[in-house]
Amino acid sequence: MYEKRKEKGQTLVAILVLMVLALTVGVVVSNRFIKSLKDISQSDNSSKALAVAEAAVERILLLPNETLEGYINFGNCSSDCVLEITGVLGQKVRADVSLSFIGASNEPFQLKGKEGEVSQVSLSGYTSGSTLSVCWDDDASIYASYIYEQSGVIKSNVYAYNAIGYSGFDNGFTEATSSQGHQNCFNVIASNTPKLLRIKPFLSDPVIYVIPSGGQNLPSQGVLITSTGRAGSAIKTVKVLKSMSSAPEYFDFVIYQKSYTDPLSNRTN
Repeated sequence: MYEKRKEKGQTLVAILVLMVLALTVGVVVSNRFIKSLKDISQSDNSSKALAVAEAAVERILLLPNETLEGYINFGNCSSDCVLEITGVLGQKVRADVSLSFIGASNEPFQLKGKEGEVSQVSLSGYTSGSTLSVCWDDDASIYASYIYEQSGVIKSNVYAYNAIGYSGFDNGFTEATSSQGHQNCFNVIASNTPKLLRIKPFLSDPVIYVIPSGGQNLPSQGVLITSTGRAGSAIKTVKVLKSMSSAPEYFDFVIYQKSYTDPLSNRTN
């Protein structure tokens, strides 16, 4: 009788151990499954938040710059600056857009130059007689044209500078000087009625800084669109610069023309 009771007790203990193990395995598997579902849901929400943020930016990009500038100046961007979408299952995703000017301050304006390509800076409204510093910190050479209006005629002054210590072939450029805390700089004098500053780098893709003189502000260079999308707990932010319209590269050659009929009238001889 004692042996039978002992065997029954051992069987009960074994059953309890197996039940605990089964419960533990079940809890672990359940937790992993729930975590996997949460990860999938979070990933899905992240994709939705990014998508709605990009959609809001695309809608803003369709509006003219004048409209966006009015929204910034008067703070009345309401309907165009909010995008809310309700999904098939009833989930709502939303993007809120904020607008701000790029430039329009006395801070240096930063450009990411690309070798052989023209970057354009608007100078409309900049004070005549003031200077601008163009600076960079690598071994690039910089060709710039200052576009201005004089007595109803559009004209251009050319600036061409090599980096300090330039050792390449003779290109006739002037050597830059160290200034404004940067390795290479040169100054542009804003004469008559300032219009544009067009900058073309060579030899590399430098970061270029256009620095207004003391007490002067650069005009606005475009509108920065910041869109924040939300879906569930996921938040994604997209930033896009809508720049001012820019003249094509051949514009500089048109300015140099001296004749309406001779396409090579800008040659020196």
